[in-house]
Amino acid sequence: MRAALAVELLKMRRSRVVAVASALMVVLMPALAAGFMAAYLAGGDSQLSAKVSTMITGSTWSDYLGLMAQLLSVGAFLGVGFVVSWVFGREYSDGTIGSLYALPVSRDRIAWAKGLLVLGWGCAASVLAAVVAVPIGLVIGLDGPAGVDDIARAVALPVTVAVLTTLLALPLALVASAGRGYLPAVAALIGIVVVTQVVTVFGAGAWFPWAAPGLWSGMGGAELASSVTPVQLALPVLVGVLGLWATAAWWQRAEVV
Repeated sequence: MRAALAVELLKMRRSRVVAVASALMVVLMPALAAGFMAAYLAGGDSQLSAKVSTMITGSTWSDYLGLMAQLLSVGAFLGVGFVVSWVFGREYSDGTIGSLYALPVSRDRIAWAKGLLVLGWGCAASVLAAVVAVPIGLVIGLDGPAGVDDIARAVALPVTVAVLTTLLALPLALVASAGRGYLPAVAALIGIVVVTQVVTVFGAGAWFPWAAPGLWSGMGGAELASSVTPVQLALPVLVGVLGLWATAAWWQRAEVV
């Protein structure tokens, strides 16, 4: 297992897909949240200010990091989704899947190594995004001298949402494996985003695992956020674990062609 983790870690470190996704989560998401927050603080009657006012209701750290949590509920899913699609699908697209059958490490262990590294990378990027957001928040001049405890409590929301979203992207590994390439997984990723919007419009979003973290972060308003239960928030964990287990089982039994 250690050998599989070391090899897959080397692949991820040299991947441009992972580098771009890391920049999306760690740099772009905090920057967008800060930009929207700065527009809200500036006020005025511009279209941007009017739009931002529907997303932000105050000028505290909780409002700022709550907005970043909403952005991460979509941005992290896209970023992690592309990484999962590439990590598992590239073995088929690049024609390297056959060589894995000759290795002394079993294929299911290789699949677990890939999945666990993606999960670890997603969690690390989630924490880094929250850390980066703190100094940016100071730069845009948020109201009030929020204490360390207040900031820590506010940071917990975007980190939790991003970690749950990372888990929700893991089933795409099975789509990439069964589809024998990363394009089917990318198509599934886009399809999930569309279906999530439709399910949310019909009022069943809290019980749809891919919508629950976003609603909990406040994307549907404060009233809907408070209605999301701990059981509904636990569904992404179940989805992620089942997704990895099913992928490992597929890799263990699937034929080369």
